[in-house]
Amino acid sequence: MLGYAVVFGLKEDLHLKGDEYSWLASMFYFGYLASEYLSSLVMQKLSVPKWLAANMIVWGGITMALAACHGFQSFLALRFLLGGLESCSTPAYLLITATWYTVEEQPIRIGWWSTFLGVANSFGGLLAFLIGHIYGSLASWQYQFIILGAVSVGWGAFMMFTLADGPYNASWLAKKKEKLLSDALVLLILGNLSRDQTVSDPGSTHGPQDMALLPLRCIPYGMVILVSNISAMYLQRWLPGQKRCIVACLYVCPAVAGAVGLRTISRTYSMALLVCYWLTSTYTASFAMIMSLITANTAGATKRSTVNAVFFIAYCVGNIVGPFSFKSSEAPTYTSGIVTMLVAYCVEIVLLLVVAVYMAWLNQRRDAVVAAEGVRVGDAAEQVDLTDRENVYFRYSY
Repeated sequence: MLGYAVVFGLKEDLHLKGDEYSWLASMFYFGYLASEYLSSLVMQKLSVPKWLAANMIVWGGITMALAACHGFQSFLALRFLLGGLESCSTPAYLLITATWYTVEEQPIRIGWWSTFLGVANSFGGLLAFLIGHIYGSLASWQYQFIILGAVSVGWGAFMMFTLADGPYNASWLAKKKEKLLSDALVLLILGNLSRDQTVSDPGSTHGPQDMALLPLRCIPYGMVILVSNISAMYLQRWLPGQKRCIVACLYVCPAVAGAVGLRTISRTYSMALLVCYWLTSTYTASFAMIMSLITANTAGATKRSTVNAVFFIAYCVGNIVGPFSFKSSEAPTYTSGIVTMLVAYCVEIVLLLVVAVYMAWLNQRRDAVVAAEGVRVGDAAEQVDLTDRENVYFRYSY
């Protein structure tokens, strides 16, 4: 929403200067970073759906309060609080997915809900464009925060009363399904055993950014996210064998091409630059695949919460540092920012390949141990409370 608000005069109304916009973008992730581990501890003790819904309600209220800010300091403080409240969101989505779905099913489900990032980009830009045509006593960006904040409060309240903690206390599930659910949860804990016997300153490099161009910039970008995520999750399902890391690598490649284009194409070819910008959004499919690797390869509720926290702490660090690589002194090429993106994409590909090789080696080593000792179904079932490192029957996805 911050990027949309800038289009409608946020910078001018708050009298932002220098790198203050970058601080507003990064402060969200300072709050995210500060709260991530604490939130993971809370989710081990409380109902994850209820905690998520409560945070969503308060998040919506603070978003509405942004409309009352008249200066950099107050807006910065609320951005920190928003980041802290949002720190539970994606980890909670992952934990809820891991509670309801088996390892085989998780990539598809994670792919679907992460796909709505594309929907949000497409319709968010269009919605911001429409809100921008509300003429009243407030600025357009203030209406944006009030309306979308109110929607978040309403949706959080709806989730509070409808989202069950898990399959066993969902009133809408028939009793006859309990045996199937029990079997599915055992498969979830045992990993792959059952299968083998799942921001920068929007000043933009593409030309002037105004209300008329907002849908053109956001809708195709969101559609690329949508198509990338859906195609990636079904591709990894249809390809034989272990393929999550390979599919993730494939979807980083267009982002690499887009970053190269943004770095090398002349500023006079604005449409080509816009297409390159759209291409960079394919990395979100890789991100969704990586999140599915975390849920599939981490056994034990406490360990899964901790691993999620570590992952999103690193995510926060990247989002804090990222905006500062786009230096206003380098406009309109933003060389440092584009090169940083390109290097990050290339490192991601290398790390995914390393993870795939390492996981394959771990599985082969465990296969050898099990073959030497002999496998009994009872042995596997007795180890459901062990972590993935402790359970010799656990098989990693890659």
